Amino acid sequence: MLLCLNTVAQIDPDDQNWECVLCDDFNETNRQFDNSFQEPLGKWISYAHSLWPSGVTKIPLKHIYQWDKCLIDATDGVIKLNSNFIRSTSITCSEQANYYDLPPNTFGMNYHCDADNRELYYYSGMIETVPTNKFRYGYFEIKCKLPVHRGAFPAFWLWGAKDNEYYEEIDIFEFSWDFENPASTEWTHNPHPHGEGNPYCFTSGLYINNQTESLSPIDSTSQARVYSMINDSLNHWHTFSCEWLPDHILWYCNGNLVNVYNNPDSIPSHPLTLKANYAIDRYALHDYHSGNIPEWLGSDVMSIDYIKVYQLDWDCSTDETITQQSELDNFDFAVKRRIAITSAIEPVGIGNDEKATFRATDSFEITGPFQVDNGGELTIIMQSCPNPE
Repeated sequence: MLLCLNTVAQIDPDDQNWECVLCDDFNETNRQFDNSFQEPLGKWISYAHSLWPSGVTKIPLKHIYQWDKCLIDATDGVIKLNSNFIRSTSITCSEQANYYDLPPNTFGMNYHCDADNRELYYYSGMIETVPTNKFRYGYFEIKCKLPVHRGAFPAFWLWGAKDNEYYEEIDIFEFSWDFENPASTEWTHNPHPHGEGNPYCFTSGLYINNQTESLSPIDSTSQARVYSMINDSLNHWHTFSCEWLPDHILWYCNGNLVNVYNNPDSIPSHPLTLKANYAIDRYALHDYHSGNIPEWLGSDVMSIDYIKVYQLDWDCSTDETITQQSELDNFDFAVKRRIAITSAIEPVGIGNDEKATFRATDSFEITGPFQVDNGGELTIIMQSCPNPE
């Protein structure tokens, strides 16, 4: 018998309270992005619809996202986000032909050349969930292998903002050339054993800003920013995930807990867009402070084996009472307000090698005969429900 009042483990696939709402293993044939910026199954788009008014990129990134840099390889069952060097002189606003025409983004703007679009030397790929598919809380997991050269800035993250109201971002992972020591509070500091560009170090955390005077990530409050060191290079396969619920965020790498945040007052609470992108940052340039000469002149890929999104079923206003075995066997698993097992006639229980996870906000109680057979597991999790949007 296993009894838990709270847990920091990754979600249990046998926990029937979770529902897979987006599980993509990229195994389908004849599934490619085209100039509609969307693949045939309608799960992903291949441009920054939900970020950056220009629709292309932002300072200090040095690339242009293009739909043909997102390749779904059904033979290997992966999606590849490709990046490659274009030329050593920057693409300018007068050369708009070098950009694919982008449809209107969340700001209602088509691509336009502005101060955010300068010093661009690379093409690259990104995907994000279609504009109609956002997530408010859940469990998010990716299996991927990353480029780790100078300038590579791959990431898996959630984002949402509304002008003069809020900015919210959860970084499930990011890698950049300047990530060095997980114990540091600075971006760059003393050299580590592997030298600059540590292929074993990534960061996770969140930004949140509900102040009207500034809604940029740079000015938002960075919370729970942690630099984690792993034992194998990031250019091999790893899983990165996070559980985002109203009262906590838990981050994992390869199933190991690497970061925790549990201040409900500054946990994102709006529906967010999920993104995976291979950006090229300023570290691709020889001296980004002055010279701005490209140093990385190659091509590389961020490979993604799968992306999974699970959400809890919420039924927080309901009280459930179980009085007999058939009611337990057919229980509607969801987060309830109160759950009670009150059988007074015959024992109710969990059979050999069976699992049951109950989630409630107010109470869980057993007042009648109840048993858990050898190998069976009972898990009880008390948690908060979301506030109305």
